[in-house]
Amino acid sequence: MLYRLQPALVFIVVALVGMLTAAASWYTIDQTNRMSFASTAEEAVRRLSDRIENHMLLIKATEALFEATGEIPDAQEFKAFVGNLQKTEQFDGVQGIGFARYAPTGPESEAAIAAEIERNYDIQRTPWPETEEKYRTAIVLLEPSTEANLRALGYDMYSNSVRRTAILAALAEQRLRASGSVRLVQENQTDPQSGFLIYTPYVTADTNIPLGFIYAPFSIPNLFKSALKRLPVLPIHVTAWDGEPADSNQIFRSSGERSSHFGASHVEMMSIEVAGRLWKLEIRPSEIYEPPVDQTRSFMLAAAALLLAGALAASSRSQQRTIEVGEALRQETERALTDREFLLQEMKHRIKNMIARMLAMSRQTARASETLDDFTQSFTARLQAMAASQDLLARTAWQSADLRTLLAQELRQLFGDKLEEEKLVGPTVELNEVAAQAFGLAFHELATNALKYGSARSDTGKLDISWRIDTASPTGKELVFTWRERSEVPLDQQDSDALAQKGGFGTKLLDATMRVELGGSITTIPNQHGIDVTIRVPHARVMSDHRNS
Repeated sequence: MLYRLQPALVFIVVALVGMLTAAASWYTIDQTNRMSFASTAEEAVRRLSDRIENHMLLIKATEALFEATGEIPDAQEFKAFVGNLQKTEQFDGVQGIGFARYAPTGPESEAAIAAEIERNYDIQRTPWPETEEKYRTAIVLLEPSTEANLRALGYDMYSNSVRRTAILAALAEQRLRASGSVRLVQENQTDPQSGFLIYTPYVTADTNIPLGFIYAPFSIPNLFKSALKRLPVLPIHVTAWDGEPADSNQIFRSSGERSSHFGASHVEMMSIEVAGRLWKLEIRPSEIYEPPVDQTRSFMLAAAALLLAGALAASSRSQQRTIEVGEALRQETERALTDREFLLQEMKHRIKNMIARMLAMSRQTARASETLDDFTQSFTARLQAMAASQDLLARTAWQSADLRTLLAQELRQLFGDKLEEEKLVGPTVELNEVAAQAFGLAFHELATNALKYGSARSDTGKLDISWRIDTASPTGKELVFTWRERSEVPLDQQDSDALAQKGGFGTKLLDATMRVELGGSITTIPNQHGIDVTIRVPHARVMSDHRNS
């Protein structure tokens, strides 16, 4: 069974090893690409961190200006300072640098703030919006003085809860603190963008009283774009949240689609601290992403493994076929040799029987002849009958024969012209090819034994032959043939055993022809005076229109 399964086993084993190798190659390349993408993601976070750090340094530099002068600069000084910063630093992402006055809510402080705004920018504007809070942090300085920034002058950031939380944290901790996501007041109504602010308090050294907050407003989309679009452009898609990932906390999402490239399912979750707040970033490959190492080699390795497995399986099958053909040839040769040996044995047996017949016929003819002429005439007739019987079988090529004719031809070798055919009792039976061969051999063996050992040895012997069609047989319709020999004097033991053919080639031949070829049976019952032989075969197996396959 395993021999038959060998090609399949070869294919499975080789294909499995090849697939495992391809899978290992795929895993190695995938890990290499993931590590490469992780490095790209870290580069993106570093760029963003550097940009935010640079902007925070702008705020620190402005705080240093305030502390160095010991007072809040006027608009011209502040404008010049921020202008110089713009020459040395990149302002992409930050909307400006400003100062918000910290004062109690009331008419007196509001008038002072309005006067400061008018003095700085020649704009008449009171703090806005209305508020019920105890304090205000109204914007009084904001550079560069663009149209959008001028719109923000006078805005009370303390009135907004998100901004107020960051302002109070910066005041309490005396350090830079970032707000959550807000809509910047600089933005117009048609294209508002999300942003955030970073605050640091300005406190006088002698009184330790906060005069206000130095701050910077940031546009989140501009901040991310300025950091991530720097050459070389990183092939990434970024989603950012202020805090834990949730729809309500999302502050940025890259434009464009994520990569649909097979094997580009990398995801890097990273964090960045922005002035006391933690941003979470999900970084994936973008649509322009190309893996550093192509997985084509893994597919080629898998395909090569399958082709190799198929070739080895085909080679194994071819070898199997060669072995099977060789084995079949060996078996056929052995069978041919066996058949040849059997034919030689049969020919030897037939020649031996024929010589024995001729000797027996000569002795029998001599006993019954009075003169040499009588002997010659009778013996010649019997030899001619023997030749005629063989000639009949040769002419018909054993294709078909009448049972009575076949039997009579064989018996004439025993009795010559004295054969009384009317004593051959039975219906007309036309034998087919196989049955004609089988019964011809059976008649030959029975007649030869009778002539050598049985009733035909003497003139007083008797031979009764009959056949019939038995329709009452339990096994179905049968042809029953009976051969009964009787001698007046008892046979000696040697002749009795020879007549019964105990273990002889003739017995084996009869058994092969009747039992094997015709599916019938042969029963031999010897006694002191002769032998009874009964042959039973299925009628359908001997009919002339039946062909044994």
